[in-house]
Amino acid sequence: MMATVPLNSSSLLPLLESLEDITAGQPEQTDAYLTIVNRLSGDDGTQFLPAVVKHFSRLGKTFQTHISSQNAELSQAALQALGFCVFHANVVSAIPANLAEELLSALSSLVVKSTDKNTCTRALWVISKQNFTPEVVAKMVPEILRTLECIRTREDIQSVVMEHESLNVIIRLLDQAPAQMGEGAVQWAKLVISLVVHSASKVRLRAAAALEMGLPLLMEKQKEVAAIIEPIMSSKLIPELQKLFSTKNETNVLKLWPLFVRLLGKLLHRGGPFINSLLGLEELGFRSSSPNIKKIAFIAWKSLIDNFALNPEILCSAKRLKLLMQPLSSIQVRTEALLLTKLEVWWYLVVKLGANLPAHFEQVGVPLLQCTLGTDSAFPATPAWSSIQSSAVGTTTPKTGAPAFSSPTVMPRLSLNCSVVAGQAYPSIQLLGLEMLLHYFLGSEVTAAAAKNKLTLSLEPLIHPFLSSPPSFTKYASLLISMVRDSFICIGKDAPEALLALIWKNLVSFVSTTIDAGKYQPKSTTSQRHPPRHPSTPHRTDCMQ
Repeated sequence: MMATVPLNSSSLLPLLESLEDITAGQPEQTDAYLTIVNRLSGDDGTQFLPAVVKHFSRLGKTFQTHISSQNAELSQAALQALGFCVFHANVVSAIPANLAEELLSALSSLVVKSTDKNTCTRALWVISKQNFTPEVVAKMVPEILRTLECIRTREDIQSVVMEHESLNVIIRLLDQAPAQMGEGAVQWAKLVISLVVHSASKVRLRAAAALEMGLPLLMEKQKEVAAIIEPIMSSKLIPELQKLFSTKNETNVLKLWPLFVRLLGKLLHRGGPFINSLLGLEELGFRSSSPNIKKIAFIAWKSLIDNFALNPEILCSAKRLKLLMQPLSSIQVRTEALLLTKLEVWWYLVVKLGANLPAHFEQVGVPLLQCTLGTDSAFPATPAWSSIQSSAVGTTTPKTGAPAFSSPTVMPRLSLNCSVVAGQAYPSIQLLGLEMLLHYFLGSEVTAAAAKNKLTLSLEPLIHPFLSSPPSFTKYASLLISMVRDSFICIGKDAPEALLALIWKNLVSFVSTTIDAGKYQPKSTTSQRHPPRHPSTPHRTDCMQ
């Protein structure tokens, strides 16, 4: 039986000598590189690695010579072997910084000069797989980005594989040298943004991954990046995204939507057809029959809330707030999970309103409480709520695929079904409504109060107090008292005792303070169907046992 020969330095040396021999034939040298590849990628790779580490100073010189060979087979074999070498951290640790920089520079030069698609693709593959130190890579980022810019304009070597590897390079550089990639954000953004609507799914998905990963860096140069997006948004990106949506790529499209909203920034504040075309994509999501697609659309809607919140005047303008409320108040959902998602986004808007919440509570806060705590019949309706229902949303639904927007003078809007029908009452939703009442009573102090009473909160606290004085309580006293009363009846038996006690304590405190201030009136400024009860005791004793 023949003994197995250990893969030590002696097994690499014959290959290395062949590669260094200028008289050796190119087929022989090609085979030598492929043998190195097979050994590094095989089961005995760990035994072969020490030899590569020991002799890489010699091997590196042969790589520099052969990767630019006019013989495509030799060049690509050398590139493949180089890729396996620089992928291994043990090998990289033995490569001097100057040699690593020379190798990266040689790879970039090869991509720019070579006319062979496979050679260019293989060189990009090596760059995407290397594990050189961040310091080395950081120095080479500008040259590599120039290389990517160059191949983007070279039609002679364009291919799906080439574009995919270019994106892999960008993702690798984002991981290794984020600071330098931030400086060059505008350069690589041009490549990534155009590829998110590529016809090949693997390219689209990789471009989306690069865009999401690099978003914090792109936001540092948001205005410059927005200037790249704006000219192609209506002419290229939106039409292609609509096509993708119609071909079962809804999830990918709706996950891209918030990225574009963030990158466009205050450009969306201008209104008109520009934002309308973007809103059309969200409308497709909201009108989908799939609960999962609807959920993604709701989550994406938070990005528009953030966008408008960049300017509080924009967020609080009647028309923008009406737009933000349309999917929240008009879309009926039939599952508990989807309703929770919608309410999460709705509460997000409440929090973002900040100090302006009291001025818009009837438009935003009242319908949210009605949605969580029960039907309209269970709570007093306000004139403001009924007017919102009649004016915020159109009563017609456009034909499938028809654009919902036309005139540039019309404010941004969504064309959605406006039937606001109370669905099934879920205890989890009603408990959220109770917690919302606590947040309205306590404001930012809710966190400390919850901790003191060992109460777990599900919602983000308000930054600014909602009820800051007796007059502010007087305005909504009847409404809040009625909602506390009826919510205790509906869900009190399932609510934590600490939650009920805190709500009751703070309600009584506000009533007492208002009476002491001589401001409290039995009939508040909001019209009510039922007179409020005096809050001296709970309406249902079993709620507070």
